[in-house]
Amino acid sequence: MRRMRWLMILVLLAGVRVEGLHAGEIERIQSKGEIVVSINRDYPPFAMSIDGHPVGLDIDLATLMAEYLGVAVRFIQPETYDQQIPKLLAGESDIIIAAMTRTVERGLQVRFTDPYYTVSQAAMVRRDLAPPMDDSYFDLLQVKGLKLGVKGDTTHEQFARELFPAEVIHRFPTAAAAADALLRGEVNAVVADSPFVKVWHETNPDHYMKVAALLAPVTREYYAFAIRPGDPEFLGWLNLFIDQVKIDGTLDLLKYEYFEEMAWARGKAAKKSGMTRAEMLKNEFVARKKAMIEERRKALTGTTPSYD
Repeated sequence: MRRMRWLMILVLLAGVRVEGLHAGEIERIQSKGEIVVSINRDYPPFAMSIDGHPVGLDIDLATLMAEYLGVAVRFIQPETYDQQIPKLLAGESDIIIAAMTRTVERGLQVRFTDPYYTVSQAAMVRRDLAPPMDDSYFDLLQVKGLKLGVKGDTTHEQFARELFPAEVIHRFPTAAAAADALLRGEVNAVVADSPFVKVWHETNPDHYMKVAALLAPVTREYYAFAIRPGDPEFLGWLNLFIDQVKIDGTLDLLKYEYFEEMAWARGKAAKKSGMTRAEMLKNEFVARKKAMIEERRKALTGTTPSYD
C-alpha cells in the first residue's frame, strides 16, 4: 500500500514536471500574441527612429524573430542603458536586442545567446589633437588635455575607466549625445563600439576635416540577445534563430544595407562598398529574403509607432 502511494506521488510529480517544461517563455509569448523587445535609444544603425518609427538592424532582426514565433512585436526604449537589464528582469520586456555586449558581469543576471555581431572598442577625436598616423583607441592615451565622452553604464565606460582618470570622463545617455557634445566642444574625444564610430564618421562628411575616426581593432567583443534566466528551451531556440539568419544570408544582407548602402542615412553617406549589389543579389534566396524584409518594414511603418 505504501509502495503504491509513493508510486502515485512520483507520477503526479512527473506530471507537474512535464507540464512545466511545456509552459516556457515561447508558449507564454505565443499565448499573449506579442513579444516585447527592449531596444537601444538612438544608436544607428542598430536602432534609430525615422519618421516616428523604429528602424535599424536590431529592429529587423526582432521583427523577423516575431514572425517566426507567429506574434506581433512591440518595442520599448529605456531612457538610459543601465535600465535595460532591470526592465527585463522586472518583466517589462521579454528580450533585449540592443547591441548589448556579452560580459561575465551581465551574465550573472541574464542569459546571453550566441553572438550575432562582432565589434571592437573605437574612438573619435579632434584632428588637431591626433597626429595623422593615429588610428586606434589606445592613441587617445597620448592626447593632452583629454575630455572623453562615453555612453554611460556601458562596456565603453567600463573600459575607459580602466585606462583614463575619472576626471576626464564625461557620461552621456547615448553615444549620439556624446558625438553631439564633441561637435559642440564639450569633449574632445568620444569612445564607442566600432560600428557606431564607422557609421557616424561616414554619415557626417561635413565634419571629416575636424574629427578623425580611430577604428583599428583593439578588442574583440560580441553583441548578443539577452533573456531572463531559467528557460534553456527559449535560449536554444534563439540560438537556432541566430544560426538561421547567418546561414541563409539574412544577416549579411542586413549588414550590407545598413553599413554599405546606408539608404537610411538619406544620401548623407559616401557609399563605400567592397561588394556590388549584383554580387550580393546573385543568390536568389537572398533576393527573396530582401523582399520579405521590405514587407515587414512596410507592415511596421504602416501602423502607429510600436514602441513606448
